[in-house]
Amino acid sequence: MRPLETSDPISVGSYRLAGVLGGGGMGRVYLGHSPSGRRVAVKVIRQELAADPVFRRRFSREVAAAKSVSPLFTAAVVDADTQAEAPWLATAYIEGPSLERQIAEHGALPEPAVLTLATGLAEALASIHRVGLTHRDLKPANVLLDDDGPHIIDFGIALDSADERMTTSVNVGTPSYMAPERIQGEESGPPGDVFSLGALLFFAATGRTLISGGSMFEQINQVTQGRFDLGKLSPTLRPFIVRCISLRPQDRPTAVELARILIGTGVSGPTPGWYQPGVQRTLPAGPHHPPTPPEGWPHPAPSRLPRVSRRTLLIAGAGGGAALIAGVAWALGRGSGTPDGQASPGPSLHIVSDEPDPSRGGAGGRGDVVAQAASHASADRHRLVIDRNGRIVGTDGTRVFARDVRDDRELWTRPLKSSGTLAVHDWGPSVLVTGGAKLFRVNTVSGGVEFEVDTTSTVTAVLTSTETAFVQQSAKLLAYSRAGVRVWELSSSEQPLAADSRWLVTRRQSGGTVTITLREAGSGDRVWQQQFDAGADQGPPGGGGPGGPGDGGPGGPGGPPDDDWIVGEARLTEDHVVVRDRMQVRRMRLSDGGTVWQRVWERPVATMALFGDLVVLGADRIVTLRQSDGENAWSGPSLRGARVAVAPDGGTLYVVGDEHIAAITPDGRTAWNAPVPNADEGGIEALVLRPPLAYVVLRPPPFPDSDEADVLAVALEPQT
Repeated sequence: MRPLETSDPISVGSYRLAGVLGGGGMGRVYLGHSPSGRRVAVKVIRQELAADPVFRRRFSREVAAAKSVSPLFTAAVVDADTQAEAPWLATAYIEGPSLERQIAEHGALPEPAVLTLATGLAEALASIHRVGLTHRDLKPANVLLDDDGPHIIDFGIALDSADERMTTSVNVGTPSYMAPERIQGEESGPPGDVFSLGALLFFAATGRTLISGGSMFEQINQVTQGRFDLGKLSPTLRPFIVRCISLRPQDRPTAVELARILIGTGVSGPTPGWYQPGVQRTLPAGPHHPPTPPEGWPHPAPSRLPRVSRRTLLIAGAGGGAALIAGVAWALGRGSGTPDGQASPGPSLHIVSDEPDPSRGGAGGRGDVVAQAASHASADRHRLVIDRNGRIVGTDGTRVFARDVRDDRELWTRPLKSSGTLAVHDWGPSVLVTGGAKLFRVNTVSGGVEFEVDTTSTVTAVLTSTETAFVQQSAKLLAYSRAGVRVWELSSSEQPLAADSRWLVTRRQSGGTVTITLREAGSGDRVWQQQFDAGADQGPPGGGGPGGPGDGGPGGPGGPPDDDWIVGEARLTEDHVVVRDRMQVRRMRLSDGGTVWQRVWERPVATMALFGDLVVLGADRIVTLRQSDGENAWSGPSLRGARVAVAPDGGTLYVVGDEHIAAITPDGRTAWNAPVPNADEGGIEALVLRPPLAYVVLRPPPFPDSDEADVLAVALEPQT
């Protein structure tokens, strides 16, 4: 980092600048500090570019692009002002070298590190492409390395794949990493990013660029003719890098396909020092990497379960008696489709089967996957709920229906008339169904409608406690009893975060101010209200409220997927409430709303749970804080897409991430862990506890299909 010069600003927005991290054709990047002391990277656009309306529009696209991309393996956007005289963007500060600097100082990476790098970057590109964007300048200087893995930065040229005006108006890219079609002036979408990734991985593995020496004309000919010297690549790396740098875009794998190819090589997740030569791979002490737990923390275990194949046999609406260890799969809503491409009229059944593993001696061991279901329903979109008896209740948007994952029985189907798309929310032995300006309570056992209520406007969020449903509309907050009676109504845009029989905690954000309010659940009366400066630690308000204890976090039955990080979440105890946002967590007294402690993080948090006297935070690693003072207790290794849930008795923490599920004791010891088939192929969407089973909701590839989910039923105790 270089010191500030006299021409540099001393602050940007609310950030105090401490030095210059770098610069380029677009502007300069500074190390900044938020009012709370959090470090961020602030990119400020050059004045002459800011005066160009085309470039300013492109920068606005950058901000929108970066905000819509998963923070895992990218640098999360925490603040921006695209309308300022000098537009700027603040992202999470990644304390680590660029890949370019790492190779320059230490030489090529060893093969395991290249595989870890490739897997992380493939996941990041999958997230970028999932939202319809193309990065267009993936190169070693735009990849930062730290203990949590690689991070793609500089979305300054990330463009909407459908925006032809932007792709033709500005010439961007780095020749050594540009795809042939880009060099020839043709349209370049996600396949162009995959080519750049292949060229980048070649550089990481060999220490030299894919094209070498000569004039610019000769280098361009090398790329467009595919004349590359790949002799230094190892047999493990060569096959997938060769596919990435194929001349024809259609011959390259997608980012999702590449991630699956890489996982097949046995690559492990990033560990501390994964990219450093000769560094001990132990977790460093410090505020953001707490001490490791006692020996036994889960690591990907040797596979003892048969992998569940995605080969399917369509059996239209019939029963299927598949062995439990093979599992069953079924489709909600759209079904498998009909020959003309239209959705099937009702639920359709697929049998998903592999040959049983004779060494298992039957299904039923602790941690065994005893059933699998695949549905065209998604937990994070409130399209799927696991009820208290393990029934999967889902909606296709016009009707609600239930099936039993363990024996493949269709239990019931209930069409519901509403002015909007239906969504389901867990409510004890029932589900609360919302659709437009309608509320329905549907019994999950019989499918009977227990009440139907017309609301005054469209429902935007729902939170349920044992006896009450709290419903948010555009400018109202309402409470309904289990009988469908409106208990109270407030003119407020507050979002319900957490509730029990006594209290309701809400959140509202207006501009840069976040307001947390405690209300009496029975009357809606306000007890106290506290306001905080949102600053860089907040994002736009998220979707619906959190699930109950043991439900795996926010968003109905579980935590959110990586591309939809829920912003507001809270957990109530007898005397306190713990509230978190994307980048911070604070413990507040119920008596007066005073803050007991606050912690700010450099990585977005995906989900939160209370585990005895600990606060458990889950994102790309598990971190636990003591409730008493907010200090670190213990943490685990990096886990992609980790989700957590606490057993109803409060004695066990269940963690699912990467390719396994584990049971953890309060002191951080692993009671047991087991592999989870197919967890490496899609994003983990939720972990739902319904003892004696846990349900792992997975989003299978291809990632862009956000309506699909796989459900695995995992035994928590030995099955008889």
